[in-house]
Order: sequence, then C-alpha cells, then structure tokens
Amino acid sequence: MSHEHNHNHGDFAALRKKNKSAMKTVLALTFTFMAVEVIGGLYTGSLALIADAGHMLGDSAGLMLALFAVWFAGKPPSKRKTFGYYRTEILAALVNGLVLIGLSLYILFEAYQRFANPPEILTGPMLLVAVGGLVVNLIGVKLLSDASDGSLNAKAAYLEVMSDLLGSVAVIAASLIIMFTGWTIVDPIVSGLIGLMILPRTWKLIKDCVHILMEGTPDGVNLEKLQSSIMAVEGVLDVHDLHVWTITSGRDALTAHVLIDEAVDPDILLAKISRIAQEEFGLHHSTLQVEQKNCKSDEASCDKVT
Repeated sequence: MSHEHNHNHGDFAALRKKNKSAMKTVLALTFTFMAVEVIGGLYTGSLALIADAGHMLGDSAGLMLALFAVWFAGKPPSKRKTFGYYRTEILAALVNGLVLIGLSLYILFEAYQRFANPPEILTGPMLLVAVGGLVVNLIGVKLLSDASDGSLNAKAAYLEVMSDLLGSVAVIAASLIIMFTGWTIVDPIVSGLIGLMILPRTWKLIKDCVHILMEGTPDGVNLEKLQSSIMAVEGVLDVHDLHVWTITSGRDALTAHVLIDEAVDPDILLAKISRIAQEEFGLHHSTLQVEQKNCKSDEASCDKVT
C-alpha cells in the first residue's frame, strides 16, 4: 500500500491574512457609521435609516464573528482536530447567514406596522445620513470584493456590506421622494425592500455552508471527469473510494484508492495523478492509496505495493 499526500498552504495563509486586514478596516467604518445612523434614524423618525442601522449592526457582529473565525482557523492542528480549525470559518458564515435572515424578518415586521400609521420624517437629515452610509458601504464593498472570491467567510461579510450599500441607495431614493412629494408611506415600503433584498443571497450562502458541512462535492469539481482522468493514466486499472470535499473555502481535498498494474512504478504513477488533480481540478490536498488488487473499504486487508 502506498500513499501520496499533496498540500499547498502558502496561498491559503496569504488569503486569510488579506481577508483579516480588509475585514478589520470595514468593521471600524461600519461600527462607527452604525451609531450615526441610529442617531439619525431616531432624530428624523425614519424607519428606513433605523433598518439600515440594523443592517450595519448585523454587519458589525458578523464581521467580528468572521474575524474571530479567521483567528481561530489559524490555530495549528491537534490530535483531536487533525485538519485544524478551518471549518470555524464555515460555521461563522452559516451563523452570519442565519442572523441576516432573522434581521430581514424583523425589518419586514416593523415596516408592516408602520403602514397603518406612517410617522412624520425629517427628510433633509435623513438624506444626509443616507449619503454618508452610501460612501461608507462603497468603501467596504471595494475592500471586501477581492477577498469574497476565495472565502465563504469573507463572502458572508461582503454580502452583508453589499446589502447595506443597496439599502443606502434605497434610503436616499426614499428621502428624495418624501422630500418632494410628502409620501411618508415610502419609508416603510423602502424598509421592507431592504429586508427583502437580503434573503436570496443569504439563502444561497446558507446552502453553500450546509453543502460544505455535509462534505458535498465542490461545485467546480466534476467527479466523473476526475475519475476518468485518473483511469486514463497508464498503469491504472481501477479507481474506487473516490471522495472530494471542501475543508473550508478555497481548500478542497481528495482521497482515492487506485488499483495499478504490478509492472508500474507506484511513485511515478502517484506523481502523475497528483499533478492531474492539482492542475486540472485545483485539488492541492490529495491522499492516494495504491493497491495491487481491488481493495474495497469493507475488506479486512489489502496486499501491499511497498
């Protein structure tokens, strides 16, 4: 029985460091302006501003949780946690998604309550605060946009800030409409729209997190094509117990049993398969077991190659 392990940690560590720096900056901006929006919402009587402040509160809590996850995920592996704590980032993203759904439902409820009795709103200060929120969110989206491509944890933070950006645009529109028409009912309507805007993206995020926690095959990996590529290597007779799953965002793993011809050098063959996994499927963490006979997982023993 021969084993091949292939790992690539450098890029992953660099990505985590970049995400952490971006999230720290966005957290400082978001938390500061959240206080401004709370004061502005109470002063102007605008539920839309308070809803947007609620989003920012969710963002701040989510970003703090995400930063904790990045720090915790950097802890070294142990005998009880052999893969380390990478999954902490996925759990944090899942919690963030659930919090966002709860926040959306609360905003929708408050908006419904205000339809019956729309309050008087000070549109000038409301517009000023909304424009400030838009600027802060534009900065946050810019900082997190690159990081969100490689991490579900960073993607959760990015989606929260993006929903705030859209919310700020909606609040600006609402303040202008109320300013020129006096239709105060626009405020709860916009608040409800802000709540609804979060749900589709958040639901997708939660589905992605659950898929990873259930050790589903990554979306970018075609398992049948991977098996065919391995079978096409000269000397490979069979591939079984083939599994590909995600440890955390940007870090997929492969394990497989490979039945080979006795005349083939197992080390050369393993190197070829590892190169295929890495270059064609982006799988940088692979564990391959080579056998001279078909060793199924429920059999008690297998013949050894080396």
